[in-house]
Amino acid sequence: MLDIRAIAFVLLLLAVPSWAAENDACTKASSVSDVQFSLALKDDRAVFHEGEIIPLVLSFTSTTKNRFWADVRNYDRSGRLDIEYYCVEPDAPDPLESYFKYGAFMGGGLGNTRALDATPFTAEGELNEWRRLEPGHYRVYAISYRVWRVPDPKESTPYGRVSETIRSNAVDLEVQSAPSAWQTEQLQSATQTLAASPSADDTRRAARTLRFLNTKDSARKHAQLFWGLNQQPGGWDLMFGLYGSPYRQLAIDSMRDEFAAPEHAITSDFLRTLVGLEVSDDHSWDPPSFDPAHPNGQGQSAHPQRAPRGRWRRSLARFGHSSGADRGVGRFAARDTAGTNPIPLASDCRSGDAADSAPRCCGAATSSPHGTGHDARRRARAHL
Repeated sequence: MLDIRAIAFVLLLLAVPSWAAENDACTKASSVSDVQFSLALKDDRAVFHEGEIIPLVLSFTSTTKNRFWADVRNYDRSGRLDIEYYCVEPDAPDPLESYFKYGAFMGGGLGNTRALDATPFTAEGELNEWRRLEPGHYRVYAISYRVWRVPDPKESTPYGRVSETIRSNAVDLEVQSAPSAWQTEQLQSATQTLAASPSADDTRRAARTLRFLNTKDSARKHAQLFWGLNQQPGGWDLMFGLYGSPYRQLAIDSMRDEFAAPEHAITSDFLRTLVGLEVSDDHSWDPPSFDPAHPNGQGQSAHPQRAPRGRWRRSLARFGHSSGADRGVGRFAARDTAGTNPIPLASDCRSGDAADSAPRCCGAATSSPHGTGHDARRRARAHL
């Protein structure tokens, strides 16, 4: 199991905006003229409720046979498949910007390739993955990086292939305010589906319906349902729903409330997500602005408050890792001696003195990473 302390260290070292290269992606034109990329709204539907999934169909063809290939993939280990970039006019926020902004993630995944010709190769996507749209009229197009070709004779390339940039046509859509009755029905239906232990496809559909709903009630429901990533069906979408919610503080408060729920397993995935939400909501942790004079981030000073805050983050991460929750030892529920208050998190350890006294503030910094979850909880109570 990867130690979150090492992960956090790498994230801070590589804190260069991960999408810096994408800042001008929407201005790019196709690099070749004999590949066509068609973008369409599935079933030709162009009007959606706010928070409703907006399905897209991507189609690729080529007028030159045996010249171009397309990567066929439907997932990435980082949690987001980035071989297309979606552009929206007027601009709309990326719901996962705060999750990916540090830019150190394990990517990749299984897939294959498809030779392009006059027969369309199609793939599907969901615009909500990339953009959170408020009510209004939008024009959408995409930039694709999945097309490539074999190098020409004497053409040098480090990967044995030449990647092409392909720009799609634009489509128009309308987003309307969602009736509260529709939002309630969507929330209840998704929750009931997830509780019924359905098939993998039904689980994914329900989790993503909940993830993109973006209401206050859905933020609370994410906190109630989420406990793990790889072991919980739909867990990644539930976590991304917490990060993507426009009600960030409500999501944080709702996760904190779950410490008092005896039926909710508080795992290290849960703790890491809660800490990540608080850290990414604190803009003093933001990486430096992109400087063209230092494209690799060298020479840009780190934020002076990162060092003390890094100490309390590592302390909490170490305690979550040592609690044994992922090993089935039991719930993590550190309390004070009265058994009423969960251990302080980022918002309680943010400013000067508290940050510098992270072992006292975050409770677990002086506890050993060895022993059972019960031992770890007992040590935490002693240090609170």
